[in-house]
Amino acid sequence: MIDPDGHVIDHNRQAFEVGSLRETTLHLPLTHTSPELWSPDSPVLYTVRSLLKENGKVIDEVVTRCGFREIRFDKDTWFWLNGENIKLKGVCNHQDHAGVGVAVPDALWEFRLRLLKDIGVNAYRCAYNPVAKEFMDACDSLGIMVMDENRIFNTSPEYVRQLKWLVRRDRNRPSIILWSVFNEEPMQGTENGYEMVRRMYDVVKKLDTTRPVTAAMNGGLFNEINVAYAVDVVGFNYQADSYDRFREENPGMCLTSAEDGSAFMTRGGYVTDREKREMDSYDTQHARWGLSHRAT
Repeated sequence: MIDPDGHVIDHNRQAFEVGSLRETTLHLPLTHTSPELWSPDSPVLYTVRSLLKENGKVIDEVVTRCGFREIRFDKDTWFWLNGENIKLKGVCNHQDHAGVGVAVPDALWEFRLRLLKDIGVNAYRCAYNPVAKEFMDACDSLGIMVMDENRIFNTSPEYVRQLKWLVRRDRNRPSIILWSVFNEEPMQGTENGYEMVRRMYDVVKKLDTTRPVTAAMNGGLFNEINVAYAVDVVGFNYQADSYDRFREENPGMCLTSAEDGSAFMTRGGYVTDREKREMDSYDTQHARWGLSHRAT
């Protein structure tokens, strides 16, 4: 393990044999008793270099960046980071960017995240799919906390494999504070949906016990059986008029909101003209299911 100054602070090694086309798992504990803590204000990163040697020669190497921090969600006081009660000031952003579509150059990731951080953002909800690892690297480096979301709501072996891949890829990242197993699925208010989330929750927890699991719900919250009862943190998409009722009926649950506002504005537009597909820039237009920025 290498600290931020480049000093090796711990190491371990183990000899092993593995047959051709076979696999094995090694456990090499590393210890650091007084690490510098990762936070949005101080995103300190450490590095773990994993070397594979054969007859003394390095034949493969993996470099893993990681950070040390403590997170906790509380039903009354909400989110704690390293013992400090802080507010999550988040945004929802998809991967695409003007002019390049979803083929986003690495520099654009950092450019956009720096702009967001400059206006006070400290948290980021990704779109409904694993985002590029370069984006995750930038969040680790800049100190942006992330809700990392699974793509397809399905418990068949193939899609369970994809969920496992997502958790394994990102579980060492200090920026990840929540796993989300789905977004706005039609079965969210049914027993089948509950059972599916229960199984996906178990898949995540077998790979990572350090972070809570959520699901972004846009309905079904007041059904007798729904997925809210299968997660650690209940995720709301819109439904702002339901916050208080749900809180009153479920006082022991932690809540978060993944999507709120859905306002439409055309930059530089002063008059709404729907025939021209132009919206004024005064925060007066929004989707029927969402809110204006002010209302949000």
